[in-house]
Amino acid sequence: MIHFSTLLLLFGAFVADAFPVENPSVAGRPGSSLCVHNPVVGANTSPSTNGKEASRKKTAVIVGAGPAGLAAALVLSKVKKAGSTNFFDRVVVLEDAPKESYDPSRAYFYNINKRGQRFTDAFDIDLTKRGLEVTEFAKRVVPADPTDAFDEEKIVRQNLSEEERKRVGNMYWIPRHELVEEIADSIDAANKKNDGACANVELLRGVRCTHVEPTDEGLVKIAIERNGDDGEYLVADLCVGADGISSIVRQSLEDGRFDPEEWSNAKNPSKKFGLKKFTTPSTGLRIKGLCILPNFAIPKGGTGSDANAKHQLENRYNYSLESATKGDTDALNLIFLPQKNPNAGTGRTVNICTMPGHDIWDTNKLRNDDGGRSAKAYFQKAFPRFDWDEIVSEDEWELFASTEGSRFPQCQYSPSLYVSSKPRDHEGTTTDGAGVVLIGDALHAFPPDLGQGVNSAFCDAMVLGESFEEAASDAVSAASTAIDPPKSFVARALNSYQAKNRPETRALIELARCGAPYQYNQPSKMMKLGKKIWMANVLLRLFLNKATLGLSPKPAILMMMDSRSSFRKIMRKANTLTAILWSSLLLCVVSLIRSRVGV
Repeated sequence: MIHFSTLLLLFGAFVADAFPVENPSVAGRPGSSLCVHNPVVGANTSPSTNGKEASRKKTAVIVGAGPAGLAAALVLSKVKKAGSTNFFDRVVVLEDAPKESYDPSRAYFYNINKRGQRFTDAFDIDLTKRGLEVTEFAKRVVPADPTDAFDEEKIVRQNLSEEERKRVGNMYWIPRHELVEEIADSIDAANKKNDGACANVELLRGVRCTHVEPTDEGLVKIAIERNGDDGEYLVADLCVGADGISSIVRQSLEDGRFDPEEWSNAKNPSKKFGLKKFTTPSTGLRIKGLCILPNFAIPKGGTGSDANAKHQLENRYNYSLESATKGDTDALNLIFLPQKNPNAGTGRTVNICTMPGHDIWDTNKLRNDDGGRSAKAYFQKAFPRFDWDEIVSEDEWELFASTEGSRFPQCQYSPSLYVSSKPRDHEGTTTDGAGVVLIGDALHAFPPDLGQGVNSAFCDAMVLGESFEEAASDAVSAASTAIDPPKSFVARALNSYQAKNRPETRALIELARCGAPYQYNQPSKMMKLGKKIWMANVLLRLFLNKATLGLSPKPAILMMMDSRSSFRKIMRKANTLTAILWSSLLLCVVSLIRSRVGV
């Protein structure tokens, strides 16, 4: 069983999906087969004018080159329609950013658990190359007062049974840019092999999607802008929206650009593709990263003869650094996450997450025009144990001060996941159909409380690939029985994707709303009260689980650790217990009232 003393450690580890890390590198590297600079409009990207399917290459266009977009590219490049025939001739990935660069508000650190490993295992992506493998959540706490000695032997561990450890499995901590590089390498290798086992994948950087819309031929037109110039476009059989929380692809669907008479699932677009949003206690929290120079060590402190001794950080542990300032607007808690090679390159990043009203966002206290001097002075006061001149470069202080950071989003999701072209009888249209589909943050987004952002995005990509496989199998069965399938190939695949993934998406957002939103120690009285109520609820469910020998489910946040359970199954169990508890409370109240009035 998981004891109360380790609950906060466990919940704190879930935030990994949103913490900045050091300098990202470029996914589309010069000289790589992924790095494409040719115009996006040409003979292979425009629809056929003579109505013949074979005259045009089947194309999938993915908007967004983050982990979700590259995962989808890898999955779709291997989609088969019949036998060993690739359905897509080419897969094109569009990315707005001309190159990756260090941005303390955008570069994230991921924890890939067994859910996400479904994708990496399926495509032989070796996370050990760039990621750090861990088997548990363990943390060391560094006291704020330098006269208090740092006890490196004191480690807060997650207490799991052997069976629980087996269900959780090994996890991998990996910076966002390293994960992108690893997926890109896999795509690169497949491109260079060129054995016909998969379609070629092209990455176009510095290309911004402005909107998507249908063509007269029943395909999808992706309008783009490059170097400030618009008017170019790319035509595709499938467009995948993997362009994040403010998805242009999803907005195009919501705007009603697709005629319901010609496109399935396109009626009432504002209702189907307008985001369902929910505010949680962690919504709006602000985050920023500060890059620490390599070979960072923690002074032991205290009053003994070894006070000046230094502890080198061990890669597999979380480190929590408490500040000497304890007020509502100046208290800080800096988190070092496990990292494979923290002393390589630019060093490691410390993560900062606070309420919006914290001092570090007040430009009168931390000026953004003084080269970072006021920021350095602020941290020196808050963390007197460290010499901030030695551990952070002057350039980094200036970058930190000038960066606005980012905010935790609301929990949000799109009720519908796709549109697809309807079968047409007249000549000049594709018989396989076309469609637009959403994955990753374009489909569902939430604060990083659960640590499931990238893992759920990988699951989306896998379900999309499985749905195309099922559609191909249906097509083969229909051909063998001389029965025409009721929908086009793409429509069947996307309909299957929605049937599988929509319930999971809704359950995931429901879990995100109540999972662990108070783990950031928000200082307001209402937040503190909310945290006590939330913790009481968690402890009650843990007690009931133990008292009933497992008949009553654990809290949802703990059930989530078992990757064999779907989010839908987890929330069904949690909601059933919630209904029982409320019903029991209501019965008790009714019984009490009846006894008081003598009925």
